[in-house]
Amino acid sequence: MVAITNTTSLTFLKEAIDTTLTEAENQLEAFSDDRSRQDELQHCAQAFQQLRGICQVVELPAAALMSEEMALAARELQDKVSDARIQALSNAIVLLTRYFDYVQLKNRTLPALLIGGINELRRSGGKGLIQESHFFSADLSRQRTPEAPQREMSVSELSDLARRLRHMYQVGLLGVLRGQNNATNLKLMARALVRLDRAAGQCGLSRFLWVAQSVLTAMYCDQMAITPARKALLSQYDRQLKKLVYDGDQAVTEEAPLLLIKESLFIVSLSAEDSGTIGDVKQAFGLKSEVSDTVLQRELALMTGASGSVIRSVASAMRDEIADLKESLDLASQGVADTNYQSVAASLNRLGSTLDMINKDDESRAIKLRAREVSQWAPDQNVEGEAFHGLVDDLLIVENVVAGLERSISPEDDVHRTANNTNISLYQLDDARMTVVGECRAGLALAKRSISSFMDNNWDAMHLSNLPGTFASIAGGLMFLELDRAKAVTEACHKYISNRLLGGDQVPTRENMETLADALTGVDYYLESMEEQKPIGDGVLEVAEESMNALGFPVSKVA
Repeated sequence: MVAITNTTSLTFLKEAIDTTLTEAENQLEAFSDDRSRQDELQHCAQAFQQLRGICQVVELPAAALMSEEMALAARELQDKVSDARIQALSNAIVLLTRYFDYVQLKNRTLPALLIGGINELRRSGGKGLIQESHFFSADLSRQRTPEAPQREMSVSELSDLARRLRHMYQVGLLGVLRGQNNATNLKLMARALVRLDRAAGQCGLSRFLWVAQSVLTAMYCDQMAITPARKALLSQYDRQLKKLVYDGDQAVTEEAPLLLIKESLFIVSLSAEDSGTIGDVKQAFGLKSEVSDTVLQRELALMTGASGSVIRSVASAMRDEIADLKESLDLASQGVADTNYQSVAASLNRLGSTLDMINKDDESRAIKLRAREVSQWAPDQNVEGEAFHGLVDDLLIVENVVAGLERSISPEDDVHRTANNTNISLYQLDDARMTVVGECRAGLALAKRSISSFMDNNWDAMHLSNLPGTFASIAGGLMFLELDRAKAVTEACHKYISNRLLGGDQVPTRENMETLADALTGVDYYLESMEEQKPIGDGVLEVAEESMNALGFPVSKVA
């Protein structure tokens, strides 16, 4: 981050800057209404160019670059009028005005706050976009510390492994590009890079693989925003992996582009983590940042504003209303206190009005009718009677409407299944499923720990003795969840362990164990995405199936 060395100068100039931007905004609006008023644009361009000089004096490089882009845009509009360019210029004036306010109030510059506005201007003029790391600097001559281990496989073997691991990376990348469960997909991508890094050893792409895995780790550990620029960065990683698959000897000698390394280091510098690979990369390159990505995104929201989902807000409000009603009825059923049924009726009417708003007319009529009845109840209403139970049933119906509303804005997947019995709460049914998912994940974690102990103790099969029962439990859970494809993968893993590790006479290699771990991890990531209610899709199971195929234990196809 570039510090302001003369904040006092900015304060003295602030009034003049605000006046300049206000006049420019009025001139641009006048030109937008009457395209013949070219002189207005000329005044705009001159004002922006003057503003650029001021920004250079008070050491605001991002504002200086944006002012320069605004001056260019105003001049180019004189030759070629474009509605998109006028809109981009208008947005830039608003953003720059807010930026000067921000700098003055908070006494810090955060140049990254203007990257989006600069790129919007450049995009409207058909120019290339600047990188998110444009104002970031790092010593790119520094090398990886500690060094990568020596490669233990031939280039052809590395290419074969890279093909499968690149597919693993691409499955995660596709999910990220679609906005599906970023955390789990990023973990999958990071695992692919970690595996490739170990296999590739010392090579031209070694430093890139090391830095890139720290980027992905930072993204999911810090829950970083996945912006279009960051999606583009992750797509560039895939093009580097392609070299390992197709370029042979050249791939292990050529380095990744320095600009790609720089952009990656900028992301790492925004991480709040200082341990593991992230800490190693920060130390090796001397990365320091006064802000995390969480702070950066919060400040961006202050600058540009943010919008929420109306549907999500409505569903959340209805859930809160229902929770309060259920608590009141629960207390009434226990006889703990007299219940104010007029208040209950008012809440039911509010729910009915909301149901009207989302076009649930039948449910709305039913709940409003129930509200009229409840409003006549006395504090000592019989909680064992048919009327009270009817109220509870109606409330369950509304709760399931809300559950359906929430599901309508969630990705489609096996996470959400319809209950055949409408008297069952969908929320309770989901809770039961999540309990089973948690048990399956615990079983997979136990299996991975057993395999790790097996490796660390000179292939002592005693450490695998508990796995048959563990896999039986996992299979039962996956059957209950109707996840047949995931179940088939775990069954293939079980067969491999029984036939090769427990019943075989050939010592496995560490690469075999890593491949087995890939398969188990794929199922685990799939279940994790269900737990978070952010489905990752079947692509991760396809990767797991490929891993078992590579071990010679193909997964049975599910009809």
